[in-house]
Amino acid sequence: MFVTCVIALYWQLEPSRTLALNPVIGTKKSKNRITILLCCNASGTEKLKPLLIHRYETPRSLNKIDKNKLPVEYYWNKTAWMQVSIWEDYLKKLNLQMHRQQRHILLLIDNAPTHTILEPSQLTNITIHSLPPNTTKFMLHAKIETNPLPLHLCLIW
Repeated sequence: MFVTCVIALYWQLEPSRTLALNPVIGTKKSKNRITILLCCNASGTEKLKPLLIHRYETPRSLNKIDKNKLPVEYYWNKTAWMQVSIWEDYLKKLNLQMHRQQRHILLLIDNAPTHTILEPSQLTNITIHSLPPNTTKFMLHAKIETNPLPLHLCLIW
């Protein structure tokens, strides 16, 4: 059993309050973000290669670097959001990887609109199970008591 966790990281976002708990005045909130998809088995002992979505095809920091040699699956789009095409490509690569290892896995995902599968018959080695609607927010509130899998995944990474 594997579980995925999609994280939006606003890497230039400044704190909205200071240490004195006063609002920061006169600054716009940065919308620069990257999206990260993490996937591992339920116990956290096997972590798959993370997926990273950036706004630019070749950011300045990755100029002259082969993105295929990065320790992440690199994708890009104008908003740095997960898209159905990226999700489908990720699933195809994961299915191929599991096929080569002669493994069949159960993949737990949340019910995000981008997590649709256009051709489920192509996924021969992956069985996908979506969590019921509106359960993710309850899992977030109960993280200390129950340690739900997606949060456990993000914490052990």
